[in-house]
Amino acid sequence: MWDVVEQGNYIALDQAGNEKPKVQWTEEQKKRFMLNSKARNALMCALSEEEYTKVHSFRSAKQMWDTLALTYEGSLEVKRNKLSLLSRKYELFEMEESESIQTMFERFQTIVNELSFLGRTYDNFDHIEKLLRSLPRKWRPQVTALRASKNLEKLSLEELIGLLKVHELELQ
Repeated sequence: MWDVVEQGNYIALDQAGNEKPKVQWTEEQKKRFMLNSKARNALMCALSEEEYTKVHSFRSAKQMWDTLALTYEGSLEVKRNKLSLLSRKYELFEMEESESIQTMFERFQTIVNELSFLGRTYDNFDHIEKLLRSLPRKWRPQVTALRASKNLEKLSLEELIGLLKVHELELQ
């Protein structure tokens, strides 16, 4: 069914490019038409009333999907601008002085998830390095200890956050 959404080829056409009458459709063409109908129905069931009114008149699931994607993701230029802004946000990310590790990590994950959605990914080591560099000055001894005692290439993000939370409790 997803192929029908992505490809959009669901109406049988003759050699001149005109729509064939349904009685002349092959079994494969009928199957694709039914898949399109199912895909349209699935999309319509998932939409709010406002979104439904934007796309209910489209005959193809592809038209519906493309319209929704453009509405919510924006054009290629909008995506590039979002990606640029989010990349900058990632680069400049820093923990605020009064912020908890949990709050800082949630902000960080939001940026990472948005970047991932737009196609930009970093590996686990990049995230760990970024988080360690983003900690305030009072965390420097702990960062140094972590770098000396742990193999940061094998450390998971969750393990790092756990270690930082333990140290945060000690600081308090």
